[in-house]
Amino acid sequence: MRLSDVVGHDRAGARLHHTAADGRVPGALLLLGPAGIGKRTLAEAFASRLLCAVPVDGDACGGCAQCTRVAAGTHPDFRLVARDEERRDIRIEQVRDLTRWLVLHPLMATRKVGIIDEAHCLNANGQNALLKTLEEPPASAVLILTASSAGALLPTVRSRCQVVRLDPLPADAVARVLATQGMAAEQLRTLAPLAEGSVGRALELAGESESQARARILDALPRLATLGASDISEVAQDVSRGATGAALAAAIAWYRDVLETAVAEGALPLRNPAAADAVRAAAARLSAPTLLRELAVVCDTIRDLEGNANRMLSIETMLLWLRDIERGGATGQASRWTSPA
Repeated sequence: MRLSDVVGHDRAGARLHHTAADGRVPGALLLLGPAGIGKRTLAEAFASRLLCAVPVDGDACGGCAQCTRVAAGTHPDFRLVARDEERRDIRIEQVRDLTRWLVLHPLMATRKVGIIDEAHCLNANGQNALLKTLEEPPASAVLILTASSAGALLPTVRSRCQVVRLDPLPADAVARVLATQGMAAEQLRTLAPLAEGSVGRALELAGESESQARARILDALPRLATLGASDISEVAQDVSRGATGAALAAAIAWYRDVLETAVAEGALPLRNPAAADAVRAAAARLSAPTLLRELAVVCDTIRDLEGNANRMLSIETMLLWLRDIERGGATGQASRWTSPA
């Protein structure tokens, strides 16, 4: 992977390109942006450029022994630290091994490059273990962190890194990346607008259970005000047994489509084009403040589930709350509610 091959991050890629060309590469970089948008891909492309023996037009050549070994994951001067799949955090032993490795002299290239992917998954001890390296970076080493949440990193870590911010990808860029991975054109048209600029999210939405979860929630939301408690409980059970994340992503997309349709003067592209008639009908009967309150409830539910709240009860509470808002039974602002755990 070369910097010029990275899709959708032209500004960040150009900045890294110039940094390498000028020869003033900082000891530590932080690539910061939403999950699934390609931060690790960009970090690995920059590592290839830094280790390449014969850069071409300021980018990695892609064919020398250095580039080939980086691509294969066998370069002795390149190391990637990532969270184990079965864990929610990065082990402190991984960090300590990396910091000890970084101070060693390069074996093949002129420098060493280490990447910590999802550095927001480091706990406080793991981040503190990085501080000495960040404060006194080895002269022949570069450390690249990727993170989707700046708030999850200690201020002492953030302040010692040069930050490169990455934006969500445009829908057409998401579609191009998915196409290279063999996704069918019909799925591309459906998932790219729903992905909120994240290839990772689009891939999460691609399975059969995800498709069923989206369909279930999109069937319920347009007629939510007419559903009884037993109907809502049935929807919540169906959604919680399947791909809850896909259902909530579809709910966010639904309310954003309705809100944008309600406030826009002209027609805007919809994330759920198949639901165009239902979106227009909802936009005609719901006010912008009401839709903003409903969006807030869905976002609160997502945060609760990230904190391990009970899925079925959280979804059911969310749907009841949304129904009450639409019926006019909720007053005041969309307050922060606590879902049952």
